Amino acid sequence: MELRLMRRFFLSLGIVFGLLMIPAIDSGSSVSSVPAFGSVVHAASSVEIAQAPQINVEVNKGGGKWYASPVWIAIGVIGGILVLMLIVMALRGGGTTVVK
Repeated sequence: MELRLMRRFFLSLGIVFGLLMIPAIDSGSSVSSVPAFGSVVHAASSVEIAQAPQINVEVNKGGGKWYASPVWIAIGVIGGILVLMLIVMALRGGGTTVVK
């Protein structure tokens, strides 16, 4: 009974992670009947601003620390959860499997 619950939990966890990995659908496609948010913002900004755009380029801008990146933080959290799950599963044991 407990093994079934654990299998269901891991299956649902895998489905959730799988759905999170699906790329988002492009909202700017011509198939969509709802206007995209970007077109509304662009129309509003073109009415208000009638000046020439100003371009600022900073070549010597520092990139910051790699470990402060949200991507690496997310990878670390997911890796930590996986390691914790492996430790918990190893400590539970389970005995031997009897095949009839």
